[in-house]
Amino acid sequence: MLLSSCSASHFNNYRGSDMPTAMDKDSYSWFRGDTGRYLFQSSIDIYKNNFSGLLFVKPLNESHRILFITELGIKIFDMEFFRAGDFRIHYCLDEMNRKSITNTLGNDLSLMISNIADNGTARVMQEKNEGRLAVKSKDGRGSRYCLINQKTGKVDELIKTGTFANKLNIKFFSATGTAPDSIVFTHYNLKLNIHLTKLDETGTNISE
Repeated sequence: MLLSSCSASHFNNYRGSDMPTAMDKDSYSWFRGDTGRYLFQSSIDIYKNNFSGLLFVKPLNESHRILFITELGIKIFDMEFFRAGDFRIHYCLDEMNRKSITNTLGNDLSLMISNIADNGTARVMQEKNEGRLAVKSKDGRGSRYCLINQKTGKVDELIKTGTFANKLNIKFFSATGTAPDSIVFTHYNLKLNIHLTKLDETGTNISE
């Protein structure tokens, strides 16, 4: 079956479609290498803890750097994300520096940047009446679904599934279709949720 049973109801209105030409894993990302940096007002809820502040996303030559600091300038984490889907932790605050948390957080942010798995497993569906495209690709023991708005050419929603249940939902909201106004991460089996709201910024650098 094209769809796993845990996500079938989400795609009842979709049918199989041809693969778009020249599609790669970065085709529909809001964070392509040729885009500028982004600044978000951010809130991260991890179990009973809340971390709020500013999150910067900056494309580099072969990677993306993401820095999260409080509004007072205290660094919470600094991570670098590579095209292959792996990431490096340059710094993480002690209160958050647990492998289960940093791995989940890193995988979430990696998915936000690179939406379609680059492993040759992508399959495409289209919503009836020429609606959104849905690209399914294998992701470890589960799958990821990238839902694409054909008017903007950008991803609207990402769904990550495990073997038996949905694990993560990421929704992108944009009034103009040129940049994400907000991004909401919702976990179904873990108390880790993220809310990002885009801010305007003109001269902030991310450095070591």
